[in-house]
Amino acid sequence: MPTTVLEQIWGELIRDGKTLYTIKLDLTVKELFVHERSTPVGRGISRMTLSPMSGVAVADGRYTLRYTFNGKQHEDSVRVRDGMLFAG
Repeated sequence: MPTTVLEQIWGELIRDGKTLYTIKLDLTVKELFVHERSTPVGRGISRMTLSPMSGVAVADGRYTLRYTFNGKQHEDSVRVRDGMLFAG
């Protein structure tokens, strides 16, 4: 049965190979549990937003977002518009 948890992680917004912003991300994470296990057998991000707690005003534009989730480093193409994070 899945459960939902909220987490905050740090990430970087990169353009042309240079880190322009270090930001905090608010994640909504779905955790999948099986039977009577007390630890999840799977976890996935269902929603990711720029945290207002970052205290960083990010300029609109396209970036590469680098972050670590579940012990793995990820890089995604993103857009920022009016302080909101979008795919692609």
